[in-house]
Amino acid sequence: MSTARPTLIINARLIDPETGREEAGALAVEDGVIREMGHAIDASSPPEGAMVIDARGRALSPGLVDLRAFVGEPGAEHRESLASASRAAAAGGVTTVVCMPDTNPPIDDPAVVDYIIRRARDTAGVRLIPSAALTKGLHGKEMTEFGLLSEAGAVFFTDGARSVSNAQVMRRALTYARDFDALIVHHVEEPSLSSDGVMN
Repeated sequence: MSTARPTLIINARLIDPETGREEAGALAVEDGVIREMGHAIDASSPPEGAMVIDARGRALSPGLVDLRAFVGEPGAEHRESLASASRAAAAGGVTTVVCMPDTNPPIDDPAVVDYIIRRARDTAGVRLIPSAALTKGLHGKEMTEFGLLSEAGAVFFTDGARSVSNAQVMRRALTYARDFDALIVHHVEEPSLSSDGVMN
């Protein structure tokens, strides 16, 4: 039997992308489970002992996912650690964070993937998972071991903010990824065209 107080969140903008719901209303939580939501909840008579939260002017939705977080750890913890990135994410309603491989060392080895997963489990307050480098050292020349990195826990492959400009390497990576049912996320930019140019 749970001793948690029931919670009633009232006057919220309820957003649920899965069902297409977007309406003003309330949400009732009991024993950590959403029991009811919508405009039909009678906010004037909350359950006995319930904590009532007035969310007027705020939106209430499932947790957000950040698929492109450049976290400093490992290598630049002075800038941002997994723990501090986790706190910042939670403050913004983000419940899942995918770390980009642009770290020092880059996330291009199963041991680094394992490190991120273990550190996140020990220090993060949100779900924090690693992507892995598409190419070794993020240099765009030689593919990483997709199979081993996937097995270690990498959710997709990318060179982060760097573009793989060698078409042959990218073609091989796409073919190789198919064999492992791996997802490639690519920063599309042709450095020989973009140079230092800016477009507005």
